[in-house]
Amino acid sequence: MACISLEFWSYEFLVLMSSFLPNPKIETSMVSISLNIISVFFRIPFGFASAVSTRGSNELGAGKPQAARLAVHVAIFLAASEGLLVNLSAVAVIGVWGYLYTRDEEVVTYLSSVMPILAVSNFMDGMQAVLL
Repeated sequence: MACISLEFWSYEFLVLMSSFLPNPKIETSMVSISLNIISVFFRIPFGFASAVSTRGSNELGAGKPQAARLAVHVAIFLAASEGLLVNLSAVAVIGVWGYLYTRDEEVVTYLSSVMPILAVSNFMDGMQAVLL
């Protein structure tokens, strides 16, 4: 729990530090929106990670290592499937994301250019959440 709290505080620190960049309005908007999208996308794999941790622990405690291994494999498959589905659909509607947060055309344009990078990052982050 402490690590997650520190991660969220680091997000807030990033938003604060983005105000010192050359165009603070655009940079702060971009960092805030990007971190919000990352946070929303991470919730599902984080749930998978919590579930597989509990399930795996229960199976190992019951003396069933094969069932624990199966639970991990299922969670990895679900995280990969969810990551592909969510991130591909996010990239498919790349021009819409910015308008969910702002009407500023410049921010929407920048977000559209960053969205593929966010999608790859979110996919990898979701996979590592389940594997840890």
